[in-house]
Amino acid sequence: MAAAAVLACLLTTAAQTYDGHVFYEKTTEKETKEIVVAAGQAGKVNGVEWKAALSRTDAPPGSAHGPEVTWLKVDISRKVVDKGSATMVAEPTDVQVQDRAGRIWTAPIEAVGDRPTDRLVVGREYRIQGLAIVPTPVANEVELSFRPSNYRSDTPTDELFTREGAEKLVPDVEVLRFRRR
Repeated sequence: MAAAAVLACLLTTAAQTYDGHVFYEKTTEKETKEIVVAAGQAGKVNGVEWKAALSRTDAPPGSAHGPEVTWLKVDISRKVVDKGSATMVAEPTDVQVQDRAGRIWTAPIEAVGDRPTDRLVVGREYRIQGLAIVPTPVANEVELSFRPSNYRSDTPTDELFTREGAEKLVPDVEVLRFRRR
């Protein structure tokens, strides 16, 4: 009888652990749907229009890097085109530049100017800027990509950590890649 009770406990624990692992995998492992955006054009994800550009810039004062690297200014603009997406206020993630050989460099970003944290104005452009450092030989070929966030400011935070809340979120699978030519 004791052995059956121990076995029942172990099976229950194993089933709960497996269920939790499957849920964790489903909500944290991101599939990727790459959307390629032609040079100078905008990409649209979840009712938000994104534009992006890279341009050479001078190294910041005190930079210890030499002529073997080039500094690139990252300019991103976001414009809500669907009023149902006005609460999608979070910055994009996984902002990076990549060369033709597949090498990747991160590009830290920050919002520019005043930006509401609860609701964006439909039709207004919001700017985001950043910098990337790449080897000089690939400075003209690298392309910018990022994953637009699916976070909505009107989602109660306690729901973000539950199975039901996570399942309500818009899938976070799109990655925008901006061509340079």
